[in-house]
Amino acid sequence: MNEILIDSKEKIVLAALELFYSQGIKKTSMAEVAAHAGVTRMTVYRYFAGKRDLVREAVLRGELVFQQGAMYLERNPDADIDAFIARIEEEMSTLPTGDILTHVNELKQLYPQIYREFQEVRIASMNGIFDHLISIAQHQERLRPNLNLKVVRAIFWEAVVNIFENADFNSFGLTNVELYHVVADTLLHGIMKSSTSSVPRLSNQ
Repeated sequence: MNEILIDSKEKIVLAALELFYSQGIKKTSMAEVAAHAGVTRMTVYRYFAGKRDLVREAVLRGELVFQQGAMYLERNPDADIDAFIARIEEEMSTLPTGDILTHVNELKQLYPQIYREFQEVRIASMNGIFDHLISIAQHQERLRPNLNLKVVRAIFWEAVVNIFENADFNSFGLTNVELYHVVADTLLHGIMKSSTSSVPRLSNQ
């Protein structure tokens, strides 16, 4: 019984996330989410008291991949960097995709408190991923020589956190997977030496 309930909640959250990306948060109703998830409205309200709760859960679900990634690197200090990056990309490809900047900017306007929580979660996750990846790369002697890691961190920060505050990026229409590609390629080809055991990258979704 518990497995069925958990599956239903996940189905609802992913359906909500897909609708938020495709038509926006404001235009999406709880009834539409229920229909898209293939459940009744009563089932949706069993898990979420209202739309605000559902928005929060869906937004943070999108960040779960990075939270789990940071924890994985913390537990595996000798992780294969290329395999890790490919694994994150594969997990992201299973989530709904859309214009991430437009989505987040709408979130900021409609639910500023949830937006702040989203940013806090992303900052913590990305801090963990960046620090662990740099530490692993140093240990494996994969960092390019004479790198200024403070500058590298600033560039990384701009790409994964501050990008949501930069209006110039709004016209690019970047999906979350495309944004991930930019950051991953910068890490793998900009600051790290190639690995002889490099894992093939997935194509854009």
